[in-house]
Amino acid sequence: MLRIHPFVMGHLIGAVMTGAVAGAFFDPEAAFVGGLALFGGALVSSFICQWRPGVEAAAWKLWPVAVFANPVMLAALGFMAADWACVVGAQRGWGCFVAALAIMVAGLCLLPPAGGLLWRGFKRWRAPAV
Repeated sequence: MLRIHPFVMGHLIGAVMTGAVAGAFFDPEAAFVGGLALFGGALVSSFICQWRPGVEAAAWKLWPVAVFANPVMLAALGFMAADWACVVGAQRGWGCFVAALAIMVAGLCLLPPAGGLLWRGFKRWRAPAV
């Protein structure tokens, strides 16, 4: 039977839940797309985390890698860099809508790795002493 590490499981489930809940504020289609997009980014990020630093690494090493190896986070940071005038407040209006969404997506990408770390910690706490 395939055994999935608790960090990876918590990371993926946290990504789907975060994306679906955030998208549900718009409409059901956005909930599906948001959950799917964050799941895909978390899947890539989890593969990278298994390679380096490893899913058993300390939380202070694992969380930044899980956040910044996520392609959705990298895309959001790219959109924020492209619309830097909107991000710093030098420009306003409907032209800054993409930058505002990128800020929201970047904030949402911070949560799933924390869910993975919490699930890993819970599973360690519940594990029987060997």
